[in-house]
Amino acid sequence: MYQVEIIHYQQPLPVLMKPHQGPYSGIAAAFAALRTLMQQHAAGPQAVRAFGQYLDDPATVAPQALRAAACLTPPPALSLTAAEVEELGFVYGELAAGRYASIVHAGPYQGMAAAWNWLLQEWLPGSGDQIGQRPLLDEALIGPHDVAPEAWRTRLLLPLA
Repeated sequence: MYQVEIIHYQQPLPVLMKPHQGPYSGIAAAFAALRTLMQQHAAGPQAVRAFGQYLDDPATVAPQALRAAACLTPPPALSLTAAEVEELGFVYGELAAGRYASIVHAGPYQGMAAAWNWLLQEWLPGSGDQIGQRPLLDEALIGPHDVAPEAWRTRLLLPLA
């Protein structure tokens, strides 16, 4: 169904984060806040990568209590101090180094739950690997602002022990 690639991040990835609490489907508001911050305070065009970081298991945590973060890496050059960034509700952090099983989901975000389920329930048990203690990640490869939802590509990153 999917082609699994093992990716090894040798070093943590520094990021600018906007924390999100609530259903994971609502993380778009945190990404919108990051975009607004960039438009208002970034020094010129920025080459960034966009990641979602998911800290809780939706099978065991109530939707309103789920914790996540919208992330941009590398952190943009902002015309704000670190204290001003924090006052606005953003934080500097990093995405953990380590091994990740990766698949690419094609299409709208609504279909990503099925892709995650395949990776966790179909691939992982037969892989010989175990899930790691780091958060699950996704990375926007194509979209959502430049193309139609059918053309979106999102890399799902399952941490491995």
